[in-house]
Amino acid sequence: MIENNNETDEKNDFFSMLSKLPGMPEDPAGQMLVICRPKVEGCGEDCFLALQKDERFFCGVFDGCGGSGGKVYPAFGGHTGAWAASRAAAASAGEWFLSGFQNKNKEAPELASYVRKYLKTCKEQDTGGQVLLGSLSKDFPTTIAAFCMNDTKGNIVDFYWCGDSRCYVLDKDGLHQVTADDSAVQDAMQNLREDAAMTNVASASQDFILHRGTKKIRKPAVILAATDGCFGYLLSPMEWERTLLETMHCASSEEKWMDLLDERIGKVSGDDYTLTAWPHGFRSFTEMKQTFEARLSFLEKNYPAAESEEELFRQWEKYRNGYESMLAECKEDPERGWE
Repeated sequence: MIENNNETDEKNDFFSMLSKLPGMPEDPAGQMLVICRPKVEGCGEDCFLALQKDERFFCGVFDGCGGSGGKVYPAFGGHTGAWAASRAAAASAGEWFLSGFQNKNKEAPELASYVRKYLKTCKEQDTGGQVLLGSLSKDFPTTIAAFCMNDTKGNIVDFYWCGDSRCYVLDKDGLHQVTADDSAVQDAMQNLREDAAMTNVASASQDFILHRGTKKIRKPAVILAATDGCFGYLLSPMEWERTLLETMHCASSEEKWMDLLDERIGKVSGDDYTLTAWPHGFRSFTEMKQTFEARLSFLEKNYPAAESEEELFRQWEKYRNGYESMLAECKEDPERGWE
């Protein structure tokens, strides 16, 4: 954050920095793929961060919680606290990443402290604003889902999450949810129907847990982070995987894949939606498509469009073991981590 002795200039500098997001402090680099689409142009409450420095990279998505964070702030150009929160969390992650963390055991608390600092700065910018009544309101709430790798040639990935945005791994065996939702409902299929309330989000008004887990990823694979606008309006997790693979199959390049995926999600989503992806271990997009051809054929044969809810849930019971095979363990543990 830019330091200035003049309080008004400090506020303007902070708002200006957040207004440059998503994509701060630089545009997506290397192999990083990004979709970031607001439901209403100019009012989107999602944000992303995609950075690479030497052999390290960071990809993350941040979904400002528009319900509990719907208070409007003049200091942020009339935007909501949710809009400011997602951008502040992204900017804090960028500062953390570019500062060059060294001690692996301290990565999670260090990142969380950066997020807390930026969200606190949001709260300090403006004491006015439109009052939002209700016990569920929060100051600058946002979800976080991100992954980070210290060596792009390796296979160790750190995942960070808070709320109901998710990280996934897509490999030849299918789509695997990696991060556990901070939600009263853990079943991904049931969650699509109940829209369960979140039990933990980053905010400036109460403490939160930023979960961290480390996974060894079998290459080749596509690692993804997505806000719930990407997957939350589909009928099933199976449809989410089919959406990813069908658009990949029809694309001629990684950029075209993102275009087709953007178009497909946009037809059904009723929210902002943001996705970052890192194709890991593929020599080309052609090789990536070839890797998933057999899996797409398997999905089409074994999980066709269901004619009823009962059939859809029967498919889910067959599908879920593979889908949940990387899911964060120790759900009774509030840290929900694994090594």
